[in-house]
Amino acid sequence: MIRLFAVSSLVLFMLFPCLASAQVPDDSNNSVQVGDQWTYVTKDEITGNVGRQRTATVTEITPKEIVTRMVTPDGDSLIVFDHEWNRTKNGNFEYKPHDANGVQFPLAVGKEWRLQYFTSNTKTGTHFKSSDLSKVVAKETVTTDAGTFEVFRIERQVKQFNTADPSRASEFQITLLYAPKINHWVRRTIVAKVEKRTRSNETDELVAFNRKQ
Repeated sequence: MIRLFAVSSLVLFMLFPCLASAQVPDDSNNSVQVGDQWTYVTKDEITGNVGRQRTATVTEITPKEIVTRMVTPDGDSLIVFDHEWNRTKNGNFEYKPHDANGVQFPLAVGKEWRLQYFTSNTKTGTHFKSSDLSKVVAKETVTTDAGTFEVFRIERQVKQFNTADPSRASEFQITLLYAPKINHWVRRTIVAKVEKRTRSNETDELVAFNRKQ
């Protein structure tokens, strides 16, 4: 159960980075407004199955927070981010100082950053510690059903363990394609491993977006 919870916790935290006048620090023309939406579809890279669709909608922006509503076939939830798309709260989960969901502006090929953070389940009292290394490895062009975008390719390595049992660790290899044009990612692949063994390999891809004018 501990291993399963560790995996699901990290995958949940990666599901959606989502900003009404938050701005990309290196591109002030790409501010995000309340009402902006991004819709993604998930593909299981192991089975080839294409399944879940989820839509994130910006509902509120404050000087410190970006609040989004994520709608999935199972329901909807509120997720809170800072202005670099790092998550601070998702339902019963809280992240201190924040998780490694986002990007670090300004982006440039070769840039890298590290982060250690804690995840707490306020309902169960479970605590996880995570360490993250992210690196911008390239600029490229990618096409999805939503269009063609210039993106930064970010490679991310995450290690996570339950503080009550540090011997059981989970690892995540994440590839994030972030498009400054829409201030969001257009594709993200997450390979999850438990005790060095692959548990899942999924890709979320942008299929539609609506930027409020």
